[in-house]
Amino acid sequence: MKEELRARLFDHSLFEMTCGDYQGKSHTLMHHIKEELQDVERALMKIDKGLFGYCEETGEEIAFEKLRILPTARTKYDFFFQELFERKTLPQYDYHHEETYITGSDF
Repeated sequence: MKEELRARLFDHSLFEMTCGDYQGKSHTLMHHIKEELQDVERALMKIDKGLFGYCEETGEEIAFEKLRILPTARTKYDFFFQELFERKTLPQYDYHHEETYITGSDF
C-alpha cells in the first residue's frame, strides 16, 4: 500500500506538470493521498515498535477483526461510524397485509 500511494503521488505530480493546473480537485486528491501515505507509514512504524493494534488515546487493544478492516486505525474511535452502521436495523414490515405495501398512489 505504501508503494502504491507513493506511485500515485509521483504519477499525479507528473500529470499536473504536463496537463496544467487543476487547483481545487488536484489539491484535494494530493492531500488525501498524502494523508493515506502518512497513515500507512505510521502503522508500519507502530509495527516496528510493537505498538500496532493499540488505541493511541486509551492504550486499549483494538480487536484484530477491526484492524483487518482498517489497518491504519489510530484509535478505537476510528470505528465509530462502522459500529453505527452495524447497529442500524431496517424497519420490520409485515408483507402479508396489503396495506403495508407502498404504491404509487400513496405519494
